[in-house]
Amino acid sequence: MTHDEFVAHIRSRFPHLFDPATSEQEWQYLITIGPGWHALVEEYCVKAEAVLREHGEVGSWYIRQIKEKLGELRIYHRPAPYERLDGFLETVNDIDPPHPTPVQELLSDLRGQIIERAHRTCEECGEPGGLRVIDGWYRTCCDKHLQEWQDRKAKR
Repeated sequence: MTHDEFVAHIRSRFPHLFDPATSEQEWQYLITIGPGWHALVEEYCVKAEAVLREHGEVGSWYIRQIKEKLGELRIYHRPAPYERLDGFLETVNDIDPPHPTPVQELLSDLRGQIIERAHRTCEECGEPGGLRVIDGWYRTCCDKHLQEWQDRKAKR
């Protein structure tokens, strides 16, 4: 599955996990991971949606971004904007408050479990791997993709 096909699949299968106001341009950067982590992200979405459904909070939390940073899977979520009594929309900016709600704790725990598994999963192919560093660049990959990466760097 190509990256664009994966993003389209996630958008259509889990529409309530993403802000409906997200523009097409924003979608280009909302999910930026390699295909080896697609299954982990989909598992996160399935389980996050189940948590939200179980607690009656579907549409109350949005995934803000899913990306690789410094060789690690990053999943960011935030509360959905809510309507104030005066009719204006308010966005809660304090994503990790000192006293998180039960849903925040469940989503954070789930995110931690998925990220921990990504630490041992090649971002390119999904096979067992680990964090590798070449010249200050970080990547989680298997031995095969490490070698390909080293070969590409050597040709530069």
